Amino acid sequence: MPQPPSASVRARRGLPLRERLGFAVGDFGLNLYWQGLGLFLIFFYTDVLGIPVAWAGLSFFVASLWDCVSDPLMGVVADRVRGRLGNYRSFLLYGSVPLALAFALAFSGPALPLPWLLAYTLVTHIIVRTLYTAVAIPYSSLSVAITEDSDERTALTGLRMQLAFLGGAAVAYLLPSLAAAFGAGHAAYTAAAALIGALATASFVACFAAVHERPRAAVSAAHARTFVPDALAFLRVVRASPPLLRLLAGKFVISLTLTLHTRTLVYFFKYVLGAEALIPYAVPLLTAVSVVSAPLWVWIIRRTSKRAGWLLGSVATAAAALPLALPVDLPLPLSIALLTAVALSMTSHAICFWAMLPDTVEYNEWHFGRRDEAKVFGIASFTQKIAIGLSALLLGLLFDASGFVANQTQQAGALQAIRSSVALIPAAGALLSMVALWGYRLDRHAHRDIVRALFERRAAG
Repeated sequence: MPQPPSASVRARRGLPLRERLGFAVGDFGLNLYWQGLGLFLIFFYTDVLGIPVAWAGLSFFVASLWDCVSDPLMGVVADRVRGRLGNYRSFLLYGSVPLALAFALAFSGPALPLPWLLAYTLVTHIIVRTLYTAVAIPYSSLSVAITEDSDERTALTGLRMQLAFLGGAAVAYLLPSLAAAFGAGHAAYTAAAALIGALATASFVACFAAVHERPRAAVSAAHARTFVPDALAFLRVVRASPPLLRLLAGKFVISLTLTLHTRTLVYFFKYVLGAEALIPYAVPLLTAVSVVSAPLWVWIIRRTSKRAGWLLGSVATAAAALPLALPVDLPLPLSIALLTAVALSMTSHAICFWAMLPDTVEYNEWHFGRRDEAKVFGIASFTQKIAIGLSALLLGLLFDASGFVANQTQQAGALQAIRSSVALIPAAGALLSMVALWGYRLDRHAHRDIVRALFERRAAG
């Protein structure tokens, strides 16, 4: 990668702890929703509403296709918004309550014939995903708007991921536990989802109050163009930006395959390990492993590089997951130990990706003369969500072909399908993602030189 000229940069103070924590708590709220949908929505469809697993997976995939439109569109919209409450912060305030209501609606199930029930679940799923996007894209863009320092972003991402994983652990425990306390029927899940939505709303309000958006150092080219030409020009930038393309490719593979792991955990405990009673405790515990291990990955990244952290995490994920794919009944403690190791290793990808992605904003500004903050996060979110939608479709097709039947003793084919989804496919995906990230060259030194060059360019008018 050609290096921009060196130059001095303005002295920068680190973000105050209050602002770091305030930013991070926003991802706590987002992951109450994200992990709630990812861990339990298909399970709710199949084991509570009685929808066949193939249809449940197809419904999830179709809802994910809507993100092809909503995520990039939200990125373009957020980059063009200017308001007295902040360009991105205002979305957290105004979108929090509608999102909470939509989340409760997604975990409801009126007494309808199957075709109409499928239509209902699809519509409510699309609504909650749309409102989630309206909050999540502006929130993620804040990481660019509050600092340009690559190391500061790594630390910020580490804290953010800790709170994100904590949100995932919280919903993994709260949603099934509250539903069981309310009676375990579909109405019980609706009440549980409503309480989780209230907790998420409080976290968004706290984030809004704590975070301060810095004045933009450069005006995005978005404001000189109409809506459609601006979006098309950004897509041309994406196609010509090697760091961003490599990140998107790696994220797509990881999201497609490792989401299968997390989505299959409840089935793995229920049908393979025969330990359904552990689900309210084991799944949150595995998520909590990511909370504890996030500082470890930040430490590794700071002493090596973000690319090295990704590669190391991929190898460790594959090594821990593969034994779980064996068609044998491993002892329960060993299975939980291997799942814990997978959770620890998978944390690397989340830390690295969200720490690397903001750096591509400055790279694109330096190389193409455009500063597209929200649009970069919009295209990244689109990539992630379409991969997650495909994983739901793959899960449904794989389980259906294997002879899986909900709430019954599973045959050998169905058990092996569950093992493959929780271990074999994720291990292969982790190793495949290394191909995309192998040639990534936007390290902290290259990014620091780019920021210096941009400061000189801005100072020159």
